[in-house]
Amino acid sequence: MSHDSFRGGRTALALAAVALGVTLVLIAALSQRAAPVVPPSAAGTLHAPPAVSEPPSPSGEPSPEPAKPLPASEPVSITISSIGVDSPVFPIGKNPDGTLAVPSGPRLNQAAWFENSPTPGQPGPSIIEGHVDSTQGPSVFFRLGDVRPGDTITVLRRDRIKVTFTVDAVRDFPKAEFPTKLVYGGDLGTPTLRLITCSDFDRAIGHHTGNEVVFAHLTRVTRPPTS
Repeated sequence: MSHDSFRGGRTALALAAVALGVTLVLIAALSQRAAPVVPPSAAGTLHAPPAVSEPPSPSGEPSPEPAKPLPASEPVSITISSIGVDSPVFPIGKNPDGTLAVPSGPRLNQAAWFENSPTPGQPGPSIIEGHVDSTQGPSVFFRLGDVRPGDTITVLRRDRIKVTFTVDAVRDFPKAEFPTKLVYGGDLGTPTLRLITCSDFDRAIGHHTGNEVVFAHLTRVTRPPTS
């Protein structure tokens, strides 16, 4: 996977954003635009195993609980220990043309949560995006393609609850075959997480030709200690 061009990264990430705008309309408004059909074999590989309850924590430490859906609360940070990610998360909306905006300016190298998707821990897929690189060098999701099934992702919410997701799959999709229904849809009753960045930089055309997507499901909820 190449990481050579910020310009290319913004282009490919924006293409995924276009797909997101289409799919959200499909899910929320039942519009007549059709999303790409997802092969049953592909969707079947992403079934989440049941959450496993954790043993009691030592006295004085936050206690994890079974992974049940939570009410809304915006994410404020994301940690992926396996690839060294520890980043603030800020909400991001749409561009005037309806496409998903991408991080820019002082927040260029931070992760962004799409504010029209569920918050992490709510039922449905919560969408967090980030650049793979920039003119400053590697960006927040530079090593996203190195994540492996079984790795964990922890998101701190504004209500101080930490939600931990376990990775089910990491997929690299050509932009021309981006499966919007699989990435932005799926089981709307289960708390899941999607992380998205750019991939496959093509020097000949000057931008990335693919998108790396991490699929994960909620496995742990940790509330702050009570005083």
